[in-house]
Amino acid sequence: MRILLTSVPAWLLVTWTIPAPSLSLFQDEAGQHDFTLITAGHGIHGSTFAAISSDQQSILTSSCNPASSTGAPVQVATKALQPATTAAMTAWQVLQRGNDCFVTSRHLKSGRVQWRRNVCSRASLKTSNSKKNGQEKTIRHAVYSFPEKEAFLTLDQAGTLRVWNDMNGDLISETIFGEATVEVEQEDGESFRKFLSDRGVPRIVPLGTELLGGILTEQDPHGEEEILVFFTTKGFQEKKKIGAREILDKANNKRKDTHENAVPSILGVVSEDSFLDSLFSQDESKEKGERFLVVVGWTHKDHTGAGAGAGTSLTTFWKEMALVPIVVHKQNDDTYEIEMKNQVRALNQHGYKDALLASSVKIEGDKICARTVNHVHDPSHVESNLQEVCFSPAKKSEEIVPIATKDSTCVKCKTMTVTPDSVHLRHDAIQSMHLLQCTDFFVTFLVSTRDGVTQVFEMKWGQEPTMLWEQEEGLADASSAIFLDKGAAVEIEKGKFANEEEDFLKSLTFTSRMSSQWTSISSFFMGGFVERVMDLFMTDDNDINHIGSSKSDIFGLNKVAVILSSNFHKVIGLDTSLKGSIIWKINLNPLAVWHKVIHGTATSRSSALGQGKHHPHSPEILILSYTEDQVEWKCVDGLRGDVIAQSTSDLTSAIVQIVPIYGHGHAHAGCKQSAALILSNGTVVFVPGAQNVENNLFTHVISKDTGIFRSMKVHVNADGNGSADVVGETVFNPKMERIVNVAYPQRNEVIQSPFTILGDDSLVLRYLNPHLCVIITEATVEYMEEVEMNSNEVFEALNSLDSDRSKTKKKPVGVTVSSEESSKLPKQASTIPTLFVNIVDTVSGQVLHRTSHSHASLGAVSSVPSHVPVVISENWIVYAFANQKSRRTEIGVLTLHEGMIDKHGITAFSTPEQQLTFSSFASQKPIVLAKTYAVNYPVSAIGVTNTKAGISSKNVLLATGVDGKIVNIDRRLLDPRRPFGEPKTNEKKEGLLQYAPLLPLSPLSVQSYSNHVESASILISTAANLESQTLIMALGGPDIFFTRLAPSSGFDSLPDSFNKLAIVIVMIGLYMVLRTLKKMSEKKFVTLFWS
Repeated sequence: MRILLTSVPAWLLVTWTIPAPSLSLFQDEAGQHDFTLITAGHGIHGSTFAAISSDQQSILTSSCNPASSTGAPVQVATKALQPATTAAMTAWQVLQRGNDCFVTSRHLKSGRVQWRRNVCSRASLKTSNSKKNGQEKTIRHAVYSFPEKEAFLTLDQAGTLRVWNDMNGDLISETIFGEATVEVEQEDGESFRKFLSDRGVPRIVPLGTELLGGILTEQDPHGEEEILVFFTTKGFQEKKKIGAREILDKANNKRKDTHENAVPSILGVVSEDSFLDSLFSQDESKEKGERFLVVVGWTHKDHTGAGAGAGTSLTTFWKEMALVPIVVHKQNDDTYEIEMKNQVRALNQHGYKDALLASSVKIEGDKICARTVNHVHDPSHVESNLQEVCFSPAKKSEEIVPIATKDSTCVKCKTMTVTPDSVHLRHDAIQSMHLLQCTDFFVTFLVSTRDGVTQVFEMKWGQEPTMLWEQEEGLADASSAIFLDKGAAVEIEKGKFANEEEDFLKSLTFTSRMSSQWTSISSFFMGGFVERVMDLFMTDDNDINHIGSSKSDIFGLNKVAVILSSNFHKVIGLDTSLKGSIIWKINLNPLAVWHKVIHGTATSRSSALGQGKHHPHSPEILILSYTEDQVEWKCVDGLRGDVIAQSTSDLTSAIVQIVPIYGHGHAHAGCKQSAALILSNGTVVFVPGAQNVENNLFTHVISKDTGIFRSMKVHVNADGNGSADVVGETVFNPKMERIVNVAYPQRNEVIQSPFTILGDDSLVLRYLNPHLCVIITEATVEYMEEVEMNSNEVFEALNSLDSDRSKTKKKPVGVTVSSEESSKLPKQASTIPTLFVNIVDTVSGQVLHRTSHSHASLGAVSSVPSHVPVVISENWIVYAFANQKSRRTEIGVLTLHEGMIDKHGITAFSTPEQQLTFSSFASQKPIVLAKTYAVNYPVSAIGVTNTKAGISSKNVLLATGVDGKIVNIDRRLLDPRRPFGEPKTNEKKEGLLQYAPLLPLSPLSVQSYSNHVESASILISTAANLESQTLIMALGGPDIFFTRLAPSSGFDSLPDSFNKLAIVIVMIGLYMVLRTLKKMSEKKFVTLFWS
């Protein structure tokens, strides 16, 4: 054995074979790092409603928006009213995201999401696809827990009442309040229609053991008003409602001096006997049945300019309020008779004349109290003193009561009060606290913070609280995301790429080349044995301090996903190798208007010495936070979350464009990632500073309000600042069309070939312009109305042009259609286009191509912009839109080409004349091929797979919105060159299929498996070090999904059927054979020598 080990062949055999398995990737290892992060999906408002379920093992949470942007009345919590929730969001968000419309069940002890339901009804959605007074109409819902019936109820603004099982989330029943519209006849014989307004905030109030009240908003020619309807878990009590305007009219409260947008509102429903006895006569107080008091008043936006949320907080005044008693009688048939008394009392109190916060009105004893607007708690000022004004109608007296700051947010259990101090949190950091369990031994409560963290604590009497679990809600509100390569950290730790220029020049010297060759030879003979063994047995794959040494790091499978949550003002780093665990978080300025994460360069071309490999792997990111007059920047190590440098830069005007710049060598402030900020006054500010910026930098500015697209050239001044000169300009008339989306090419995308080989061996040249931009515009409602009324000549010309083109249709490049097949082509009807796809060169500002679709009828064009996701990959442009006319989702595909070379055009003796340089100002416009396909599911996001060398096929990824699937579509199915007729021989060689408008959804193409990834709006992908592998992440909705897939199968990884045992047996057999041969050879030599 000693002789064997000292022999060179045996040593080489051992060192070469032992470490080999550590560098093998097997196909059956796919899915090991896949994960799905499920959040509650409550958005920026957090868990504003929380209740324990009937089994005492789960928590029901939901979200609300107490200060909605539409100025609708907010939820009012009175003494007899449990906090019912309200939630607000735009119409498209309900379909595609659903934030604020969810009720979620989480395990009490672990916080694991057990189920989540979107409680916003379709009927409510239909009334929200429009704007009013410049504000987007919204969707809202209310939630009420009924644990004794193992249920909870939801009520939306469309009057849809749903009853759900609180343990499994199953829908038990659904009823709708009356009709969507009701025709009412006036005294003069004329009639008008009343309908539920989509600007209202529904609430649920308890009126007894089973009877509940619902507050909805009704619309009629007189304006909006809130009404009180009655229902049980079995449905609504028909034809029973109380209107706030009727009560105010009886109280002679006409609001002659009020704000024009004032709304008659129901401020609360209470059952306070002492208050009723002091306010009404004894005859009324002795009447049988349950008595309640309805508090109504005129509410309007806060026009005082004071207090938190000035201009949006709903306010009222004492003199604008009225009270009316109601009596509820239960009948034998389990129905209820509701009687409203005629004795209406107006609060004619003129002592305190300042505005009151409508959401704070409550009854305490014989007094009615409300918080003053001028002392509303401002989260940014903890020292603010809160004040409450209480008025006694019976005594005609009032008093101002100060409220301690620590009591403004707290939970009470028996004799104990739990404040933010109990959990060691600042008062301004807490959004809400909710009591979950209250026993003689302990109390359990939920805390929702302003920065998007939900925590549940358990506190035993006389002891410190213990945190049961904590969840990051900011993941459900992702604005953007990028991937960073953990494997690149190895080179950085070893000092490589610290100064690229110097390192590159040193590598060209003779000494460096000899040293590199000696290192390679040594590694070859040693087999890397020692280093690999140490990495195998001494390195933890999950240790962030030793990243880059594991097998997954070597193959480039471990990434750090940097996620920006603008609404929560934070940046989060997720480690994909740790199943999406949060490894770092950075809180940003909460007063900033917006935040951006900058990484890489402006275009898809690399700026790193022409090699295209440095800046995609750079771990440095630049985080910008913009305020009115300055921008805060942080240079951050994206792998560990360490802040390298940070500062602020003053601005002279608003930022209109950001140009990413990756610097090399001695970077400013130690940060290589920088950006050029284009200001509205034409000046340029570089952050952290101007470094390696040349004067040939082109950029552009897009104004969605004016529809102006300007291409600009940046000039760097001697003082380190710059200016931008206008090079070209294109205008999309905002009166005719509005910009709904803008898309750019995939950055750091590797293009393997500049041409496509056809079946007859001819070449189609791809149009590869890194400065492309796709602008999606949509016809405005006003212009379509003008077209419908005036028969606009432009659209008539377009229709006639479309008719002429249908007669003489040109043959697309690479497609041969016979006369017989051309007669079979479907003929489109002459329609008016409403959606436009514009391909623009960002350097010259020219519109290279413009195509249109008729996706809506004249009277069906919505004022809410359509959602049109777009992706640009190589020379492909893929977009999706909802066609309201055909009631389906359509996918448009455009491919851009420079021209075509015949199969005999390139020989050993002849080559075609080609331009060797490209100029956006001189080059010809591309040849565009187009096709449209249809799918039977919504599309909320589009992505594309990326691989290291671009050899694997490019697949298109689709997120199906509320369907919760991530679909992988072979790009060949979307090829616009698919023939209408039977494919010919040459077309079959290319793999072209006959055109079919409907794309089938195969279960094998669903990459999310059985996981429900709801309403994803962002799809990102990155390449691994293996050409066959790509990593994708879907986010932007309440769920985050990560997986690894192989677009062209795992051709460079070992198959599942690879016989590992056979390899071991063969290696052992070879070892035994070599050992036997060695002994035979030694014996032969000994015999030979003795002879």
